[in-house]
Amino acid sequence: MAERELYPDGEQRRRIMDFIMAAGQTLLENGAEVFRVEQTMEIMAASFHLREFHVYVLTNGIFASAGTAEMSEVRNVPTRTTHLGRVAAVNQLSRQIASGEVDTIDEAETRLAQARCIPFPKDCVQLAAGMGGAFCFALIFGGTLRSALAAALAGFLASGYLLLCEQHELPGGFCKISCAALITLVCILACRMLGTPASHSIIGSLMILTPGIAFTMGIRDFVHGDYLSGTIRMIDALLIAASIAIGTGLVLSLYTFFTGVVVA
Repeated sequence: MAERELYPDGEQRRRIMDFIMAAGQTLLENGAEVFRVEQTMEIMAASFHLREFHVYVLTNGIFASAGTAEMSEVRNVPTRTTHLGRVAAVNQLSRQIASGEVDTIDEAETRLAQARCIPFPKDCVQLAAGMGGAFCFALIFGGTLRSALAAALAGFLASGYLLLCEQHELPGGFCKISCAALITLVCILACRMLGTPASHSIIGSLMILTPGIAFTMGIRDFVHGDYLSGTIRMIDALLIAASIAIGTGLVLSLYTFFTGVVVA
């Protein structure tokens, strides 16, 4: 299509529909709120003159129809991660489509493909972020410098372990439980070597696993009236928190059982 048509034909309508669904899926699977996904898809549909467009979004699926149900499509979004760079790129694309800067579906599809390919931070950056985050959280919660150093070691190993789990596509629940157990064990051993209590190290390191984004998104969905999506996100957050508690409690219990020493 050389320029945006006021009344696109059947083939172009299907192409526009597929593009809008792909854009919505990109937003949803990279951490965008439900209301933002719906709003962005509606803006794109109106800008490309896709008539009678209706969309309903959940945290793990998109339902849309256009042209008095002439076209309908459902997309399952089983995996969700967080990449706000991709979300920002798709939002910017929708604004440019609405303003006319991106005038053709060909250009829009190219720009969307580029947004979907924005890479995650390099592994070394994620390892450094995990180490630095655990170090700072341990200090924030009142730990000493030695406690923070032990937390930094645990954060570094935990970040590497999570990257390894992601490469092997292991179940999320297992990853969280085992990672929390790894953090607790490393903090106990490191703090024993450094002669400092392990509690601040454990708490600081576990903070890098806490589901802050999922919990915040759940609250925002509730505020915007998306009660089902908000409930799903809150359940996700609670399950992650329970997994962290299980992994930590298991190691603490076993350590106390075999050594007779209660971790302080």
